[in-house]
Amino acid sequence: MPVCRLIRGLAAAVALAGALLPAAAPAETLVVAGRPLELAPPFGFCRLSPEVEREAAVAAELARREAEQLRQALAFADCDELEAWRQGRLARIDRLGQIGATLRGGEPVTVQTPARFMGDARKSLTAASARDAAATPGLKVLLVEGGNYLVTGTSLDSPAGRVLQAGALTIIGGVAVEISLFQSGTGEVPEDARRLAENAAALSSVAGEILVVNDVFDEVERVDTDAQAGALNVMTAVAGGLGLFGLLALRSLWLLLRAPRRRI
Repeated sequence: MPVCRLIRGLAAAVALAGALLPAAAPAETLVVAGRPLELAPPFGFCRLSPEVEREAAVAAELARREAEQLRQALAFADCDELEAWRQGRLARIDRLGQIGATLRGGEPVTVQTPARFMGDARKSLTAASARDAAATPGLKVLLVEGGNYLVTGTSLDSPAGRVLQAGALTIIGGVAVEISLFQSGTGEVPEDARRLAENAAALSSVAGEILVVNDVFDEVERVDTDAQAGALNVMTAVAGGLGLFGLLALRSLWLLLRAPRRRI
């Protein structure tokens, strides 16, 4: 029943808000392959502003790095590194990433049968450890397999040295979406494996959160006004058990869900 799904989605979103709201970046509505999706950087990362020339240049360079396989919608950097870089205390940002549509033949990939698409993607990957990826440049391994997403890890040799890349693949609103996170490697397998595992965990978390948020938005748009009001009343009663913060979190979330989407 749609209302039940909406309630479950709101409950999950409230739980996420309560746990992550103090430090997580807010989700933004970005148009990907012609479809508005709710996207956000991983926990501990902040968006590179397209309105700030220096940051836009970093985002553009990142987009060029994966131009053949990903169309960038949002670029992000480690929040602490970004702040230090903005203040001139850091020469370059090391941990950088981006979210965008998966490309095939230069065009975004739209998916009619998600289970088949994810199954095919899974078959092309080797299930191994972060240590294996760190020890064998060019080997792309499956590090995390979620219900509707896959997280991979690889290490690459470049003129500037070893580069570690974690990537997440999921489907949102019928669009194949990728999240990439890059970090310099040290050449030491244990340390590089630790970094890959940490970055894979960050992508696994944000992929799951993005799926929940987009599912909630989809349910709000499908359910009629009376049903929305009923769901809100039920969820308000549930949130009452969480105290004032739970109630405020729910009301704030509901206003967010009912507000017009911003296209960026």
